[in-house]
Amino acid sequence: MSNVTATQALSLDQQLQEFRQRRFLATPLSGAIVWFILIFTGLFLPPKAQVLAVFIGTGSIVYLAMLVSRFTGERLKFQSNKQRNFFDTLFLSTVAMSFLVYAIALPYFVQNYKALPFAVAVLTGLMWLPMSVMIQHWIGVFHAVVRTALCTLAWVFYPEHSFVLQALFVVLVYAITIVVLEKRWENLQTQSKSIEQGKPLLSNLAVPV
Repeated sequence: MSNVTATQALSLDQQLQEFRQRRFLATPLSGAIVWFILIFTGLFLPPKAQVLAVFIGTGSIVYLAMLVSRFTGERLKFQSNKQRNFFDTLFLSTVAMSFLVYAIALPYFVQNYKALPFAVAVLTGLMWLPMSVMIQHWIGVFHAVVRTALCTLAWVFYPEHSFVLQALFVVLVYAITIVVLEKRWENLQTQSKSIEQGKPLLSNLAVPV
């Protein structure tokens, strides 16, 4: 049976179960790398270069994630010629949403260039809310809410340091997110090994989500 036929044969519940078994490390790791670099571009580069760094850096996160995924053992099915799990496609729609919300950031940028990192940091973090629902874990809600709160406070009280503080807070939230996701992954691996070892005795039991 081909990969296309095999994937189509799975029910949505089965595809969701398969999706939830992923590590989900490549994307947040790539985001952390880019925003970490933006801390230094905000510290040492002139305004025009800071702006370009934000646009180019945040726009390249998804492509960096494709590279990083080769080292994290994940399967990022961004290529159109591969059959995707339905929830891979749903995840990609959240990535596309992050690109589209740049349309909201641009007017603020035109009025005040220092608003750019704030707008981008908040708007691109929204994709973590549906992600939290899909993987049935609190970390996505935490990431979106805390990231929004910290970035908003930074903009309200220290707008003159926007290019540094926005990136700093995003990296901080990413660091927590990565640790939690890795712990989640370790628990999944432990659970999977336990099920495999007990398979002769538990063959009639449903695998927990």
